[in-house]
This record gives sequence, C-alpha cells and structure tokens, in this order.
Amino acid sequence: MKKNEKKIVDLSLALAGIFQSAALVRDLARTGQVQNVAFNTSIQTIYQIDAPSVEQIYGKMSGLHLGLQELINLLGHTKVTNDRDISRYLMGLIHLERKLNRCSEIKQTLGRRIKHAVAQANYFSSSQHLIINSLADIYVTTLGRLSFRLHVVGHGKYLSQTEIISKIRAALLAGVRSAVLWRQLGGSRWQLFLMRNKLIKIAKRLLTLPS
Repeated sequence: MKKNEKKIVDLSLALAGIFQSAALVRDLARTGQVQNVAFNTSIQTIYQIDAPSVEQIYGKMSGLHLGLQELINLLGHTKVTNDRDISRYLMGLIHLERKLNRCSEIKQTLGRRIKHAVAQANYFSSSQHLIINSLADIYVTTLGRLSFRLHVVGHGKYLSQTEIISKIRAALLAGVRSAVLWRQLGGSRWQLFLMRNKLIKIAKRLLTLPS
C-alpha cells in the first residue's frame, strides 16, 4: 500500500471511530439499546494506548461496520432523512477533543486515569458493569470539566437510567479517543469536505473486507 493511500485509510478508520461513537450515543439515547459488537469495539479503543498501528486500535473491521456505514451515509448523503444528531455529535466530539488538547492539566489527568483504567479493566474483566462505570467517571471528572458540553438528546425514559447514562459517557470517551487519533493523523474539519469522496471510497472498501 502506498504511503498516501495508507494515510487516507488510517484517517478513514479514525473518522469511522468517531462516527461509531456518535451512533452509539444516538442509539442509547433514543432506544436504550446498542449493537454490542460495535459498543465493545469502541470501548476497547480507549485501552489501546501504545498500539503499533491504527488497524490494531480498532481490531476486526466487523466491529467498526456501524461507524463506517454512518460515515458513508452522512458524507455521501445517502440517507433519506439526514440524521442531525449524528452530525452534531460528530462535530461536538471533534470540538471537545480540541478543547482537551488546549488544556494540558486535564489532558495529563485523562492520560493517567486511562492508564489506571487499563489495569482496572484487566482486574475487573468479568464485570463490564464496573468497567463502564469507571470509564463514565473518567469522562465526568476530566472532559466534563471543560467549558464545552456536548448535549445529548433522546427519550427521557432512557436518559433517566444510570446504566444508560454511563454507557453514553463511555461511548463519548471512546469518541474523543478516536478524535485524538484523527487530529494526530492530520485530520481536520475541513478535510471532511475536501477529502469526502476519498473517505467514502475507502470506507466502502473497508466494509467489504472479511471480518
């Protein structure tokens, strides 16, 4: 694979990661339900601190199908009705990451908390409930302190449930993790438009890869 193509593939994966988190938040807020494979894949990216490649951060492509499809839908305008929540969460996560990058104190605290969460996840590997609660707490005590707040909309029946709120916060944390990667790879909001066709093409190709 050529260097330029590899860069676009990596950017597509990181962007799909943000899209996937946005879709998970939308689904949890609206229905209280979520695709378990997609959710688990996104959560696992938080723990991939020193992964040798972008592909290894996301693992099997089957776990990123939701994000890849949402990327194609939004950038390609293929949905009959444009999902405003997805685009709002997407841009919100990118903006939240920018705020984080400018606040060194919170950024350092987040790094320490995530490293601790890696060890904690290994210890509590049999209890996803404890793991999700821990990640939700990390989101609240770090990203939740930034001046920008991402407003989640949905059904009050689900947004009043502690378990659902914790999952939403964990998904948002995963989204910021992908947004960090997106920026590190050179991604920007302008590239969502300038590279739209290339990103869609790569995403469609990634969807066809064997799981």
